[in-house]
Amino acid sequence: MNVSNGLPRAFPPALIALLQPSQRLRRFGSLSGLANTLTIMSFGLLAIVVTLKITPRDDYPIEQTLRAAVKRPLVLIGADGQQFAERGECVAEPVKLAELPPHVVDAVLAMEDRRFYRHFGIDPKGIIRAAKRNYEAGSVRQGGSTITQQLVKISYLSSATTMQRKVEEALVALWLEMHLTKDQILERYLSSVYFGEGCFGLRAAARHFFDKPVGELNISEAALMVALLRSPTRLSNNLDDARIDASRVIRAMVQDGRLDAAKLVDLEPAWLDPGRGHEFGAYFADWLADGMQTEMSDRHSRKPIQVHTTFEPGLQRIAEKAVHGVLDKQGPKLNAGQAGLIAMRTDGRVVAMLGGKDWQTSQFNRAVQARRQPGSSFKTFVYLTAMQAGARPDMVMADEPIKIDGWEPKNFGGGYSGYLTLTQAYTASVNTVAVKLSEAVGRQAVIATAHNLGINSPLVANPSLPLGTSEVSLLEMTSAYAAIAAGAYPVKPWGVAGLDIRPAAGGGIPPKGSGAWKLAGAETMRELMASVVNFGSGRAARLPIPAYGKTGTSQEFRDAWFIGFAGNLVVGVWVGNDDDTPMRGVTGGSLPAQIWSAFMRDAMKADTRFEKKLPQIAAFEARPAAAVAPSLKLASLATYVAVQPVAPRKAAKRAGSFATEFRPRERDGPVTSRRAERREVRRDRDRREDRRERRERRNSQRSFFDSLFSMD
Repeated sequence: MNVSNGLPRAFPPALIALLQPSQRLRRFGSLSGLANTLTIMSFGLLAIVVTLKITPRDDYPIEQTLRAAVKRPLVLIGADGQQFAERGECVAEPVKLAELPPHVVDAVLAMEDRRFYRHFGIDPKGIIRAAKRNYEAGSVRQGGSTITQQLVKISYLSSATTMQRKVEEALVALWLEMHLTKDQILERYLSSVYFGEGCFGLRAAARHFFDKPVGELNISEAALMVALLRSPTRLSNNLDDARIDASRVIRAMVQDGRLDAAKLVDLEPAWLDPGRGHEFGAYFADWLADGMQTEMSDRHSRKPIQVHTTFEPGLQRIAEKAVHGVLDKQGPKLNAGQAGLIAMRTDGRVVAMLGGKDWQTSQFNRAVQARRQPGSSFKTFVYLTAMQAGARPDMVMADEPIKIDGWEPKNFGGGYSGYLTLTQAYTASVNTVAVKLSEAVGRQAVIATAHNLGINSPLVANPSLPLGTSEVSLLEMTSAYAAIAAGAYPVKPWGVAGLDIRPAAGGGIPPKGSGAWKLAGAETMRELMASVVNFGSGRAARLPIPAYGKTGTSQEFRDAWFIGFAGNLVVGVWVGNDDDTPMRGVTGGSLPAQIWSAFMRDAMKADTRFEKKLPQIAAFEARPAAAVAPSLKLASLATYVAVQPVAPRKAAKRAGSFATEFRPRERDGPVTSRRAERREVRRDRDRREDRRERRERRNSQRSFFDSLFSMD
């Protein structure tokens, strides 16, 4: 409608009709004395608006009658090009009356405002009718506010029930009727009103509750939508009560002459078919949506953002199968109730995420939001710091009692194994050696290494730091291990491959600064982690291809971890309980390693992007060693390193060391003389002796690790 200086150039048709003398007299004659009084008051309010030229345009902008989304809707699309989830606010584009079936409008008007097209913003007759019915019912069963007043309330005013607010509501409703047509008011109302479960507007609610466009809503569904509109919080999760209220809507449509009673025989009850009820990859979707900047640049645009992600549905199904396959079978008897799993490529792109057994039951994401003690899986940062500073895998240290500031670390089984190489100590997850290394290089250096690799959680520099007593998230730990797999740091987890336009297969760019520095000591750490899987506490995670990883178990079996990688997949698994109760003997080498192995074995077969060879992501020159960790003075290990180094063969015999390798002899050509024949006989004898020694060494090695109790 044309407006000049906030005033209408022509009165709306409904107001003109009321001002005609004959019609006005007939209306007054049909109302009670109270209704006459309210009607006169209404004209008085209208007179105030027109005569005093009240123009609340600045305080009540017209644009605000179409509710703005706080956060734009997100449509998440997987790496396969298919939509798998929606996030952001449950809103959609505004509806137009032309696209709505007539019974949808009839259902709304029958219950919300029967005289909508006959009043001028406030309805005195409707107020009297509502008061009478509420009095007869003994409770508030019907309101007297018009649709225009409800639009004013949800657009501009608070929910307070003061007289001042009611007067303000009536004034603005009259003003609004002079600036918008009836159809515009109804469209804006249906596009902004709340229907429950976070959904605003009829279009979004129809998609959410019935998974269909508004133009396809039948009579029963339209009645149910109106019932939800009237009591969204109570009815959105109670289908039986919602159907009872929907029957009242249908009865009102019949009584108002908007629905033929003969059609009631053919009506069937509406069934909810929520479009968000059974989302796939919900934990991934939650993580991605929480991290995106979705604040509206145009607050009145409700168009969803098409977000192309790194999510791979095939790997997600494998993750769910692996977790449920192990946890459902063994969890109850071992008191292991929950699990988390994260799978990413070595460049940090997250391809699968499971934050718990069932998102419908609990939306808490244990892979991202939970902070738990990582146990011995934190030792990786201790050993990496030592290797960067000058230590060697074959360095021998004593597994023996040690006391620091009155605290004495214990091994898993309580015993000690004597002299061990660092490879042996890491493989068997010996606590005393890890503590010695941490004290030698400095706790702050260990913390710096962990932070460089992506651990952002607070780390406490106490003597037990190397045993994983500071709480971290599974996402942080998996990203840190990805840096070791990639040979560069930091590896920043990411999940957005592009917005609105689909990127090329495998496309997307890692976050700025990801993999910016070469990781010194990564190759050595991979050797140690391979030893854990092949010979140590992570043997349950062995694969047909080279695999690398580390186990972790917190005190009293409250948390169990296995984090590792093979090819271009890095996977972290956590198992525990939400209430932090202990499990029954569950270590990182048991259920988590089994879940990890089950996932990897299926992923190797099904993942078309799987690469058996460890890829190296692009990296610049490494930072100076001092920026990573203080230089380790080998003399500072004098307290911890064996005073008299053990001879390699003697160490192999005593502890089953596999750090000492024997060089194989190559076979000579054909024997052409007696001297050459004797030489060949001696070589054959030496070869047999070497083979016997290697067999004994392997057997001794297995016996050594089997005899250790520190299998966490």
